[in-house]
Formats: sequence, C-alpha cells, structure tokens
Amino acid sequence: MTDALQTPLRRSKFTPWLLPASVFLLLTIATLILWQWQTQVQREADEFSDSQESAAITTEIRDRLRLNAQFLSSLQAFATANPGQTLQSWRRYAEKIDISASPSGLFAFAYAPVIQTSQVENFIFSTRPQVDRSNFQIFPKSSGASVAPLVFIATQQATPHPAIGFDLLSEPTRRQAIQMATDTRDIALSGQVELIGDQASQGPAFMMVHALYGPGLPLANVLQRRQAFSGIVLTAFYTDAFFSLLKHGDKRRLALQIFDENLSSDSTPNQPTLIYDSAPNFVAMPDNRLLHHEIDFGGRNWILKFRPNNHSNQAEGLDLPKVILFGGMLVSSLVALLICYLSTHRQRAERYAHKVTQELRQHRDHLHELVAERTARLDAALKRVLASNQAKTEFLANMSHELRTPMHAVLSFAQLGVERADSIEQPKLNQYFRRIEQSATRLLGLINELLDLSKLDSGRMGLLLTQTDMQLLIRQSIEQVESLLITHQLQIELHALSTDCMVPVDTKRMAQVIFNLLSNAIKFSPRQSIIRIELDASELPFGRRADDDGRQPALTIRFIDTGIGIPEEELESIFDKFEQSSATRNGAGGTGLGLAISRAIVTQHRGTIVAENNIGGGACFTLTLPKNNQTEDA
Repeated sequence: MTDALQTPLRRSKFTPWLLPASVFLLLTIATLILWQWQTQVQREADEFSDSQESAAITTEIRDRLRLNAQFLSSLQAFATANPGQTLQSWRRYAEKIDISASPSGLFAFAYAPVIQTSQVENFIFSTRPQVDRSNFQIFPKSSGASVAPLVFIATQQATPHPAIGFDLLSEPTRRQAIQMATDTRDIALSGQVELIGDQASQGPAFMMVHALYGPGLPLANVLQRRQAFSGIVLTAFYTDAFFSLLKHGDKRRLALQIFDENLSSDSTPNQPTLIYDSAPNFVAMPDNRLLHHEIDFGGRNWILKFRPNNHSNQAEGLDLPKVILFGGMLVSSLVALLICYLSTHRQRAERYAHKVTQELRQHRDHLHELVAERTARLDAALKRVLASNQAKTEFLANMSHELRTPMHAVLSFAQLGVERADSIEQPKLNQYFRRIEQSATRLLGLINELLDLSKLDSGRMGLLLTQTDMQLLIRQSIEQVESLLITHQLQIELHALSTDCMVPVDTKRMAQVIFNLLSNAIKFSPRQSIIRIELDASELPFGRRADDDGRQPALTIRFIDTGIGIPEEELESIFDKFEQSSATRNGAGGTGLGLAISRAIVTQHRGTIVAENNIGGGACFTLTLPKNNQTEDA
C-alpha cells in the first residue's frame, strides 16, 4: 500500500506545473508581441504627427512672410504711382489701412526718402511743416554721401512716433538690407534690430525693405539701380510677437528654435544666430529626434529646428502600450495561478490522505484506543476537503465566467487586427494577429471546458432529456469534424447493428461527448486509415451499487481507431482531470479535460464509458446509455 501511494506522488510532482507554465508562457509571448507592435505603431504615429506639424508650422511662417511681402509690394506700388510722395498722401493711405487687421504680425510700416548730404538742410526746412514738428532733425549725424531719414511711420498708436528723422543708413544691419533691396529690385529681409523709441521693450525686431527708384531712370544693372535709388518703404515686426501668433503647433509637443543666417554674397560668413525659442527651458531627451526645415526669403535663411517631446503622450492621456503590457502580464499571471490551483488540488488531497494514513499506520497498535479520536479528526478533515472542493468549484465557475468576457474582447480585437492587416497588406503583422487569435481561441476553449467541469462537479448542470436517434446525432457530429477528416485523410464507417437507436439523452451534452471521442480518434489515427463506429444493443444494471439486481436495455456505441493505443496502466486514469496518456502527451496536445467532462456527462445520464485497446492495435472507447433513463436532474 505504501508503494502504491508514493508512486503517484512521485510521478505527479512536476506535472501540475506544466500546464500553468505553458499557458503563462503563451499568454506572455502574445502580450509581448502585441506590446511591441503597439509601441512601434505609437512611435510611427508620433513621428508622422511631428513631421506633419513641423511642416505645417514651416508653411505657415513662409505664407506669413509672403503675405507681408505682398503688402510691402502694395506700398512700393503706391509710392511709385505717386511721384510727389507728400506726407499728406501717405497719411490718407494709412487711414484706409487698419494695422491690427493687416497681415499677421505687422507692427508698423514706414517711408523714408534718400537725400544727398548737400541737400539735407533744404530737406529739413521743407519737411518740418509736413511732420508738424518744428524741431525735426535727421539723426544720428552721418558722414556718408546720402541719408535715408524716416518721415512717415504708421503704427497702431495715434501719437507721432519718436523714430521720425532716424537715418536708416546709419545702422549697419538696416543699411545691409537696404543695399540688398536696391541691388536686387526685390524685397530684402533684415537681421535682428532694435526699433527706435521702443518704450515697451518688446525685444528684438526685424524689417522687410523695398527700394524706390526715380521715375524713367534705367535699372538694367546694379550700378544703374544704385544711381536711381530714391527712397525706401519698409514694414517692421517684433520677432517674438510674429512667431507667437502661429496658429499651428502645440508647445507641449514640439519646441521650436529659429536661427537666422545671412545669404548675401558680399557679407562675411557668420554663424546662424538664434532669434526665437518657443521653449527656453526645454530639456531634450537622449533619444530626441530633430526635425529640420529652412526658409530662404529676402536674402536671409531661417533655419527651423523642431525638438519633439517624447513624453507628450503621457500628458495627453492613456499610454496604450503600457496598458497592454501590464494588463496582459496581469491576466497571464491570474490565469496561470487559477490553472495551477486547480491542477494541484488533487495532489494536495493525496498528500493529506497519505499523511493521515501514515499516522494511522504508526498508531495501529493503539487503534482501538484512538479510533474514536481519529474518526473525529478524519470527519473534520473530510468536511474541510469537501468545503475546499466546494469553494474550488464555485471559484472556478465564477472565474470562468469572468474570464470569458475579456477573452471574447481579445478575440474580437485579434480578428479586427487580422482584417486591418489584410487591408493594408502587412503579412508579418497579419501573422502576429493570427497567432494571438489562435492562442486566445485555445485559451477560450480551455475556459469553456473548465466552466463545464465546474458545473458538473457542483451538480448545477441540469439535463433536458429527449428521445434521440443516436445514429442521426452521430452523423451530425461527423459533419462537424469533416474538415479534420479531410486534413488527416481519414474515413469514418458507421455500422448500426441495432435497429432501435432511440435513447433519452440531453442532445447538446451528448453531442459534446461524441465530438470529444471523435476528435480523440482523429488525433491519434494514422493518415489514410478508417475510424469505425458501431451501435449495438446491450444491457445495464438498474442501480449503481454492486448488489443491485436486475438489468435494463441499453445502447452501446463503440469508437474504434487504429492509432497507437493506450498503456494498460492508464486505461482508467485518462478519464481523470488534467491527465493525459503518456503515449500521446507529447504528440497531439490537449488539456486533459475532454475525457473527464465526457465521463461526467455520461455518468449523469446513468451510463458508462470505458477505454480498452484493440487486439490488432489502436484504442476503443465504449459508451453505454440506458434506454429507460430517469435521472434526478431531469
């Protein structure tokens, strides 16, 4: 007896951990594949969004420069069409233009004529009445051959601007832009300047400049243009205000730096100068991508550098890859723990029984004295085992119901992923989703088997008995496995040796038993072989106890295959939960629940199911059902 108890314990020491570990590994692999795919999708989506947004911002800045250039061209056209260019005509023109509604970012526009040094005194005398300033002067004093004083400035303020009279040619940055505009007959963009009379300290600014020429003078080459140069029209912008009005862009997502570079051929080479930074306190991460764009306009090159914030997604909402990773690992652990608990329950009961038996054997000389005490202890132990088994059954039933809902969601998303992958022709991604779908389908089948098993153990699975033609039911089950027969190149021969095949059964549950037995036969039959099914009349005892008298008519169904057979010592244990034959365990797979569920269903029908080996090879499963069944559940 000692050897009989110790042998099963040694054999099943590591077996209960095999199924939980396999399930956990499969679910973990599926989770990691889905997490890696979702992370890649998220990264590509972020890169695409960053690229689109940076291109949109670059386009908006370029369009804003062009819009202001069109406005400056209209000023140049007005000045050219009015050769007299009196300040009164400029004031009337400015009254028709609302600076606040003019091209975005515009702070002011102005006009400055070019005066030879010898004519400065006469110019000041004639200009003072027009500017309404008796103290009008040109500043700062210049030693050059000509000056370009501002005589008209239009801003949003109604008061006269303090920059009236400022010589634009006296400052190198402004003079360089004016010279470029004169030589090219096109709009020139200046570098960073400080606006004269900036009381609000709004920071650096830049200008667009357009040259005016004397009417009727030749302009074929640079020398002629310089000789015909007669005045300037310009527009001024505060740098920060110009860029802060951009409609596109999200400061949380992209940080923008703009560098200014002079493209003039006669200027000395210089390093690009930072003129705008949308996020001065931005700290770049080591893996930050740098998006680079350039805008070539008015003889200058603006270099736009976008620095994406890799952590913007966390601020915006849910991090889906992390949810998939942690959620998948949690579900994998819970399922593995559940299966481990169920698979080790029998082993724990056997160890406890072995311990009790050892104690009884040690005290067998005092059996008569201790029988009462031991009986009480065994009764308490039995109650605990029954309570534990009941708790296990209820826990299994509840958890199986809870697990089916997320598994259906996993299957739905996996099938949706397969369809999407097919639609965008991504074979590798399609393969990943199909693996997830196959694993989820297998796990859902296991959960359904566990749910059926828990219902049978708890006695909550009632039967709805109806007179059923078993021959017809078997043919219907054969149709369900027809695809498997074709795949394995098998044939089924059905022989009805009895004319009366009507038996009172629960059609749905009995179809489940037939399907399990057919599936087993198909799995373990060699290719191009024949599976034989026989229906024959037989008898069963009226009761379940050995001393019950009397017999009752029954129907026997045999499922005969020509496979590898079953070891003799395992012909009964293969009907236990989570048990598989050692001859087939590493071949066809399975969970070890199909035959256990089948026997439970047949027993509830007051029938029997046994396994035996054929003389010529293969296995035979014999199912016997009473024809006059009166079950308690029915």
